[in-house]
Amino acid sequence: MEPFALLILLLGLTPTLPAQEEKPDTQAGNFLFTVPTGWTPDEKGDTTYIYAPGQPPGRQTYIALAASDMEGDLRNSFNVLWSGVQNSYRILQGGQIAPLRAKKGYDAFYTAAIASDKTGTRWQIFVMGAQYKKRIQIVSFWSNLTPGNGTYNADFNVFQRWLANLSFGDALAGLAIPPVPSGAEPTPEATHKLAPGQLEGFYVGMAVGYGGRINRQPLYFSTDGWVVKIDLNNSMMGFDLTKYRNAADTNRSWVGRYRVDGDQINILWQDFAEDRQVVRRNEASTRPGLNVYVPMCRCTGARFSGKYNFGLASSGQYMQFFPDGRFIDHGVLDQKLLPNPYYEHPRTQRGTYSIQNQTMIFNFADGHRGMVTFMGPRTQEKAQLFGWITLGGDSLYEEHYVNEP
Repeated sequence: MEPFALLILLLGLTPTLPAQEEKPDTQAGNFLFTVPTGWTPDEKGDTTYIYAPGQPPGRQTYIALAASDMEGDLRNSFNVLWSGVQNSYRILQGGQIAPLRAKKGYDAFYTAAIASDKTGTRWQIFVMGAQYKKRIQIVSFWSNLTPGNGTYNADFNVFQRWLANLSFGDALAGLAIPPVPSGAEPTPEATHKLAPGQLEGFYVGMAVGYGGRINRQPLYFSTDGWVVKIDLNNSMMGFDLTKYRNAADTNRSWVGRYRVDGDQINILWQDFAEDRQVVRRNEASTRPGLNVYVPMCRCTGARFSGKYNFGLASSGQYMQFFPDGRFIDHGVLDQKLLPNPYYEHPRTQRGTYSIQNQTMIFNFADGHRGMVTFMGPRTQEKAQLFGWITLGGDSLYEEHYVNEP
């Protein structure tokens, strides 16, 4: 497709692809949009990339979103932006700058061109700059597919519809997700040493469950000798162990007394006097084993990094955490924070996180909040990178984690 024809389509002068109105459900900075079906968003530094699926070997098509401070007015800011592109690429065709009035109400400047990078690869590119408050919001479309190729045409059509629905703002409309209780913010916890024989917090091990399956099992210990099993889909914020173990509706087989003998933990469950369990603990390990339990960190105020897959890596559902307290949620939390109207079609979301009382608190960019029980191996807390974590009752594995038999 020639750059001139590209400009004509983006201006909306041809009726071949009427844009369907879509309500934005994803926010990246001040960009409000819906991720195209099958496309994969990712954040690298200050830029959000949305990659097209089904690309031939060695080929790539993507949308890039970034923002920077204005340099004078919008026209001058866009000229500076385009000059930077021209310094990195050789413009073979196109590159004329034109104004654009979007149907969403914002003004912008844009251009389209065929450009060659330092390796000689040709790119079909479109660059747009729109002003939002005192920043220029930059949208670019890149493809090294050959114009006229069926995949390129399909990708470009998706981009046109996506661009027609793009808007800018400080936050998406809030959702009806249960709020975090008042005062549920990280506060320093008093440090204290455990006396010999005392345990505190979660330990995770493997146990034989129904049907002979071996499953991960968490146990929660208190310093006064009690141990309980907990429904991890609830947060630990405000958890009162004494009230929980004395409640009439608490399963007595989930409440017990423990005694530590070296690395051995003896548990007497309360459903009947002979219901005993003997397990081992490994304070230095990150990997639970059959009847071998490893400690989880309290993690109050902790920050960490990494991409953590939810289920199969091929599912595309994962959480990405950053040590500055930001997170990007790729289709996980809509299935963890319930009830949720997006359960069947989980979204990409972003915001900030904090940890207190073995609970992770999420502050989303659209203003809503949520929280869920969080666990990570204690011995990895200072490294700011966990091999695996749990959110509620589900485990998420860091992308480079290798499980062992």
